[in-house]
Amino acid sequence: MHGPSTSAAPAFRRPYPTTAQCHCPHSRTRCPGGADSGLPLFYTGLPPSRRNLLLPRSLRRPWALPCSRPQASHPGNPRSQPSASVRPRGAPPALPASSTGHTGGARPVHASSPWTGGCMSQRCGWWVVAMVGLLACGPTPVSKDPPPKNETGVDPLPGQPELPFPPGEGPGTSDGGPPPPAGGGLDAGIPDAGPRLGEFPPVQTRLPRFELYIAPEDLAKLDAHPTSDDTVPVVVVLDGQSAPGQIRYRGASTRTLPQKSFKIELDSGYDLDDRDHFNLLASWNDGGKLTEKFAVDLYTAMGLPVPSAQYVRVSLNGQHNGLYVDMEHVGKEYLKHHGRERNASVYRCGHRNCEMTLQPGGSYQGDFEKKTNEDVSRADLDTFLTWVNHSDDAEFEAKLERFVDVEAYLGNLAMDALISNNVVEDSRSYWVHEHLKDQWMYVPWDLNNARMLYWRTWDETYSIISHRWPQSFTLYDPGVQELWEQRQEDRPNQRPTWSILATRVWDRPALRERVLAKLEQALEGPFSEARANAHIDALWAVAGPELAMDPYVSPAHVARARDALKKYVRDRRAFLLKTMKDLRAHGTGSLVIHEVAAGSAGYVELHNRGAVPVALDHYELTADLRGTPRYRLPAITLAPDQRVRIIADGNTDAGPDHLPITLSRQGGEVGLFDARRVSEAGKPLVYSPEDAVYYGPLPAGQVYGRKTRGSEDFERRPIVP
Repeated sequence: MHGPSTSAAPAFRRPYPTTAQCHCPHSRTRCPGGADSGLPLFYTGLPPSRRNLLLPRSLRRPWALPCSRPQASHPGNPRSQPSASVRPRGAPPALPASSTGHTGGARPVHASSPWTGGCMSQRCGWWVVAMVGLLACGPTPVSKDPPPKNETGVDPLPGQPELPFPPGEGPGTSDGGPPPPAGGGLDAGIPDAGPRLGEFPPVQTRLPRFELYIAPEDLAKLDAHPTSDDTVPVVVVLDGQSAPGQIRYRGASTRTLPQKSFKIELDSGYDLDDRDHFNLLASWNDGGKLTEKFAVDLYTAMGLPVPSAQYVRVSLNGQHNGLYVDMEHVGKEYLKHHGRERNASVYRCGHRNCEMTLQPGGSYQGDFEKKTNEDVSRADLDTFLTWVNHSDDAEFEAKLERFVDVEAYLGNLAMDALISNNVVEDSRSYWVHEHLKDQWMYVPWDLNNARMLYWRTWDETYSIISHRWPQSFTLYDPGVQELWEQRQEDRPNQRPTWSILATRVWDRPALRERVLAKLEQALEGPFSEARANAHIDALWAVAGPELAMDPYVSPAHVARARDALKKYVRDRRAFLLKTMKDLRAHGTGSLVIHEVAAGSAGYVELHNRGAVPVALDHYELTADLRGTPRYRLPAITLAPDQRVRIIADGNTDAGPDHLPITLSRQGGEVGLFDARRVSEAGKPLVYSPEDAVYYGPLPAGQVYGRKTRGSEDFERRPIVP
């Protein structure tokens, strides 16, 4: 559904000819062949320049390219030439294939061409015809140069970054990392590119207007197959500037909702507001359409790399379609607008993924999708993932500092805790690799996948859930259990999903403390009740009046939305402040993994560092933290400060202290779980192990273990019999 009927011709800023002829704006001569007979009413109400972009090829008419006087006849008339504000910086852009019926470069049009007829007694250059055809009967389109190509015809490779300073020069650090951020911010753009750290960005004072024009038969195609990624032609008008493009519905579970979200890609050579990709989010599920915009502004206030977002007003074929959130596309435009390396590689997490595993866990997951530098291999990503999965805890922190924008990533974990980010694996967030720095940056997406969302499908009197555990999408997240059990009903082979990288950050004491410090900073700053409520009020001053006119909202939820979000802020603050002590006690359990050795003679050494004896037969070991088949330990009781080695040689016939598995010398993981702990459904817990250890390549004769019996720091050392 799309609200009110779209059968009426759309209203435009100025009248357009709807009779059988179209008058040329630069001449008193009428365009020949302009009869509209046989065309559906929808098309006759459109201005000719837009009409031809939407018409099926068999119905296109010569009036789609209005007449233009030869340039020589009016040397002083600026209207006889393309406007300087829209003139390309090189060859003029060719009309899109949907308009010209010709793919590839522009081709000349002669006076005898059926496109010109008797209206052009003199021979005009094709660029004049093309430009006037787009400009004459509608808002001025904006064009841009196509992206530069190198000699191979593809975008410049990562080895050719477009940066102000060549390698080894400029303000970078000696190891090639990023320069120290000016003013404490994380934006590498101009000094005044964003708000001061800890302050919300200014709230917009006007709403941009998107007008979308889709032919009725194309709109019917979208409605018939809403989950398809096939696109149809569209004309987009943004605040009076128009451009042709392709459009489809976007989202995962939201495509079948009454109010659709749109993904738009403008045709090559066009942009609007220096952008050629648009994500227009309807936020139909959000009772007050506050969640995602508030979350983006919160992340921005903490100096984090997040796509920008703004409220916009959207109409579809002349009919008001409601208030939307215009979410910035993460691609080349994002790199440019946020001061990042222009030739960085952008990777998008696969469907139901973002776990940072070496490969998808099953057919239910998608792999990473490369969004820039597509013609270059993903070797950089594979190297990064290998390090995340198969590196020692001993070197993890140092390499994380070097190869990841760690301040941004830790800040993201803290903000996830604030908004109760809930279904991160479905977010399809991004990783950006800046090649000159050789550093990775995480860019979150779908921040409305949070408990903070005020669901319009629930009774409007409910209170937003505020007690979600803060360690989102990690091995210590109770939500992992809930989602795993839910999805196993449809997919029995579903494995628990969580981020290896986020889990490893929480496991390192120094990194964990930095996350908690950022969380406390936000609780005292932008997420304090006073500041958060003031920003919510400012957003509501923009969104509230628009929601009153939105044809798709639930008025009962709109009436309560602002107060519901304020109550969430108050309740969430109280819950997080109460859990800080438990978060700081993470990793202080009594029974821990003290040492591991790999290969056919490998073992796992356990240590009871507590004050009371521990019966091992209540516990299980595994070399696959996502695997539910685990191996029960023998009936041994460990006294305080006592250690025992469980042999991982795959030979259970050798005795009860031998495991049916071996540990890989290439690196891996080992987990210790308490078998007595089960979920409410009686299933084994797939989160919150007693201990977990990651180790890198481990040659024969070496072991990997804690430096001291009570330490959280690890080292490699020679094996001691």
